[in-house]
Amino acid sequence: MLTLSLFVCMWVCTAKGSRISAPMTYLFFGLVILTAIFKIDSLYLLPFVAIYAAITIYTLFLPWPQNGSLKPIKSIDRWWKHPRELFGFRVMTALFYFLPLPALSWLGGAVLQTIGPLIKKRQNTMIENLQMVMPDCANKQFARRVWNNWGRTFVEGLKFSTYTGYMGLMSASFLNSGLRVGVTYKQARNPLTNDIVLANYGNGIVKEVYFLPVGNAIPMVRAIRNGEILNINSDQRFRGAPYIDFMGVPARTSTGLAQLAIKFNLPILIGHVERTHGAHHEIVFDEFIEIPHTGATDSDEINGMKIVNDAMAKIIRDKPDEYLWMHKRWR
Repeated sequence: MLTLSLFVCMWVCTAKGSRISAPMTYLFFGLVILTAIFKIDSLYLLPFVAIYAAITIYTLFLPWPQNGSLKPIKSIDRWWKHPRELFGFRVMTALFYFLPLPALSWLGGAVLQTIGPLIKKRQNTMIENLQMVMPDCANKQFARRVWNNWGRTFVEGLKFSTYTGYMGLMSASFLNSGLRVGVTYKQARNPLTNDIVLANYGNGIVKEVYFLPVGNAIPMVRAIRNGEILNINSDQRFRGAPYIDFMGVPARTSTGLAQLAIKFNLPILIGHVERTHGAHHEIVFDEFIEIPHTGATDSDEINGMKIVNDAMAKIIRDKPDEYLWMHKRWR
């Protein structure tokens, strides 16, 4: 009963997004393990229950974390889905933290390669995407390679406080340039995990890198005027964006990147990160792109993003198993 009380208090603090919920989680597991191994009387947990209860009562009066969306968050998401995702992340972090990076990378790839194909919704999306643009790869063997790569990519991030996938690695190449780097990102629906993404840079050693949420051009314009670098992931589907050819099939593509390049007369540097072997990556800068300026703004933006899409398509075809085929890019 005392153990259950500890768990409930920890869960409430997690759901409310309290920073102290992280040490509460790790202490909870430590107490459970020690009690089980040394067969300690559960009454010794009573002082911890009192402390947890006091923290929980205080936390209940704190405001709920916001996810940046105008849509209200459902109660089941606040109390179950969102804290469950954060709790699972913390459990994996604790379990894998002491593994050496090569072993952790191999394990993550092996696990997701096994369970990924069982996630039917994502697996079906991957096969559908491949059938449209790379039909020769639309098979289960190739899909397992994709799952393996993203399993590695995810768990590798557990080892670093300043790692957020390939966008984070790309930004790291500018650390000694003397310039700040603004990284655009799509806010997570879960405000708890979204805070982790933001904290990875803000609380890490990469002080020159910061995040800019997509959909708001003002901070992007401010960054350019300050002489900073923008790391923009233009390979995302935006509702209402125009359809532009991408790997031979029309896909909704934001023209924001081309708009900024035209407005400020700036080139676009195409780059990507590729896995060389194991947990080793190489940052590759492919080419500079100059967006055409004919005076016809709309057509210039469309043609500019077509050039960007073609450049990305070339990279994807060279390393197709490292692309995130599980998202509905061509829906």
